[in-house]
Amino acid sequence: LTKTEIIGGSVDGTVRTFDIRIGREISDSFGQSVNCISMSNDGNCILAGCLDSTVRLLDRTTGELLQEYKGHTNKSYKLDCCLTNTDAHVTGGSEDGFVYFWDLVDASVVSKFRAHASVVTSVSYHPKENCMITSSVDGT
Repeated sequence: LTKTEIIGGSVDGTVRTFDIRIGREISDSFGQSVNCISMSNDGNCILAGCLDSTVRLLDRTTGELLQEYKGHTNKSYKLDCCLTNTDAHVTGGSEDGFVYFWDLVDASVVSKFRAHASVVTSVSYHPKENCMITSSVDGT
């Protein structure tokens, strides 16, 4: 949610932005089921986690696909993804129990670590500090 928009991802492979001021809908198609969306801290981009084990970065103004992030596993579960508080890195959970960090610009995996014994379903980065919280289907 923003002050004037509702943004949602869908299993039909689209990210839809509804401008509630003028009643307009903008639809961007990824061709793969979208199970998570997250906005960049500057509000200019949307991250879309998809069920083809890819996180995609979309420019909100133009609809252009800016980058794709791969290396984790996401085939069956709803897994969160987000940008770090400086928008320098993308982070996301994986079905193998790892948390992945990608460089925003070149999409390389800069770090990964085992966070849980099972699927990492949720990741959330602190707005100011260099720390995050994760959760898993393992109950932790």
